[in-house]
Amino acid sequence: MTRNKIIEQSKSAFAEALFCLLKNEDFENITIKQLTLESGYSRRTYYRYFGSKTAILDEMFLKYLHSYRECLLSAPIRPEDISKRFIDFLWPYHQRVALLAQQNLLIPLLTRHISTIANTLLDIKVPWRQKKSDNRQYYYVIIYSIGGFCVLLNTIFKDDLPEKPQQISEALNSALAEIVLQVNRQ
Repeated sequence: MTRNKIIEQSKSAFAEALFCLLKNEDFENITIKQLTLESGYSRRTYYRYFGSKTAILDEMFLKYLHSYRECLLSAPIRPEDISKRFIDFLWPYHQRVALLAQQNLLIPLLTRHISTIANTLLDIKVPWRQKKSDNRQYYYVIIYSIGGFCVLLNTIFKDDLPEKPQQISEALNSALAEIVLQVNRQ
C-alpha cells in the first residue's frame, strides 16, 4: 500500500470514528481518547494529521467538495438540473449532514469554507455565465447564494427525517422558478 493510501485510510478512519461518536455524543464532549479508540489509530497519528476535531470535519468537507466538483465536470449542466444534481450527490451522505445540522456544526463548517466553495463553483464552466475578465460579481452572487443554501440545508436536515431527495430538488426548482419569474417581471 502506498504512503498516500495509508494516510488517506487513517484520515478516513478518524472521520468515520467522529461520525460514529456523534450519533450518541455532543461534539464538544468527544475526546481524542474516544476518537483514537474508535478509529483504531494512535493519539500520535491523530495529531500528525489533525490539530482538532474541527480539522477532521474540514478535511472531510474538502474531500467531498472535490468529489462534487468532479461530479459537476462529468456532464453538461443545465440551470434546471442544478438542485437535483446537488441533492443526488449529497443524499448518500444525508445521515452525516443531519448529524452536523442537529449538532449545530453544519453552518459553521460551510461558512469556514465559503470562499473555497465559491471558487470551486466559479471554476466550473457553465453556459449562462458570461465571459468577463473580472469574475468578482459572480463571486459575490455565489457567496450570497451559498449563504441561503447553507441555511436551507441546515433547516432541511435538522429535522429527524428529511424529505426524499426528489421532493427536495423539486421544491428547490419550484422556488427558483418563482424567483426567476418575479425578477423577470421587474
